[in-house]
Amino acid sequence: MRAIASWIVGLILVCVPCSAAEAQGDPLRFSARLHGGFSATQVHGDQISGFNKFGLCAGATIDIRRSERQGVQWGILYTQKGSRRVPDTKNGDYNSWRYRFTYIDLPLIRAWNPAPDWWWGVGIQPSVLVSAEEDFYGNGYSELSYLKLNTVDVGGVLQAGYAVSEASAVEVRLSQSLLPISERPDQPVQRWDNFMMNMAIQWMVTWRLG
Repeated sequence: MRAIASWIVGLILVCVPCSAAEAQGDPLRFSARLHGGFSATQVHGDQISGFNKFGLCAGATIDIRRSERQGVQWGILYTQKGSRRVPDTKNGDYNSWRYRFTYIDLPLIRAWNPAPDWWWGVGIQPSVLVSAEEDFYGNGYSELSYLKLNTVDVGGVLQAGYAVSEASAVEVRLSQSLLPISERPDQPVQRWDNFMMNMAIQWMVTWRLG
């Protein structure tokens, strides 16, 4: 219920700035965009830090606007998140392990174009968990069993993009969980000493279809 309530509040905060004055202006224009790239991620609460886990991200967005200077974007993105402990071999530490959390992100972003060739935005991002995996012994990923993650991760997202041409652009997004994705453990254990929260940086190439 908390996740649903947070998503609704975020939806209102993003969409309300579409003022009544805008509603009396030009007709709505829609354009589709395809995205592809990679993510660098970390997880709060897993006893390590650093954006050391790399994954794939890809999806599509619908851009809705009346004005060239501002609009609303709604998208669906496949994103691999998680974390990775980097071994310190110079000091004889060869211990390494990885989490891989796969999500379907549903970002809703209010975007502004201060200039025709670049934009920035802020919004809310519910993410639906597809799978949660761990590679602790270096033998490949297996299903995460000792830690239960929430089905929905409610987060915030910041976005910035630059148009390379009329049909293509480069874009970066920073997303952060606003609510924990797991319960806090009763007693801290190895690789889990607090409630967990996702943080991801996504670098993507964007193609505009209309």
